[in-house]
Amino acid sequence: MIETAFQAVKTYGEEILSTRNLSHALGCSTAPLFTHFSGIEEIRAEVILRAKALYGEYIQQGLSQPLPFKGAGLSYIRFAKEEPHLFRMLFMREGANEHPTHYFPQDEHAERIANLVQNRYGLSEEKAKALYNHLSVYAHGLATMFAQGGPAFTLEDASQMLSEVFIALLKE
Repeated sequence: MIETAFQAVKTYGEEILSTRNLSHALGCSTAPLFTHFSGIEEIRAEVILRAKALYGEYIQQGLSQPLPFKGAGLSYIRFAKEEPHLFRMLFMREGANEHPTHYFPQDEHAERIANLVQNRYGLSEEKAKALYNHLSVYAHGLATMFAQGGPAFTLEDASQMLSEVFIALLKE
């Protein structure tokens, strides 16, 4: 059931997620859904967990690159390009980033990436987090453009743009 819901959201977006649509996709009544789950919100929560796991695979792949900080940023953008519906579900829905006082990412990868930047470039914790904060905002903007249907540039262009911003911020 969760796999079907996950695939439906990947293909059509979170709006497709309803007991009626899911039971139709499964070829059953809504009764089995309520036998296994308390409601659509529990199913949505499971789909979000699957989406986060897939996103985590993208980030891990990025962190394995020769420039892991850049790799993580590009993986974030690539996830938005390749999985726009999941990206929107995780990062663009109402309440996804409830009233942040800054944009420093609040996920399980954030501290690891900030530490990586700090250690690799010999920065203070404050400087590393500030750099990560700025580039996260920039990467999120690029990713959102890709998730909304693609900007007028390529992933290679985005890579170059991230490098230019990183170098400029590192010099500050």
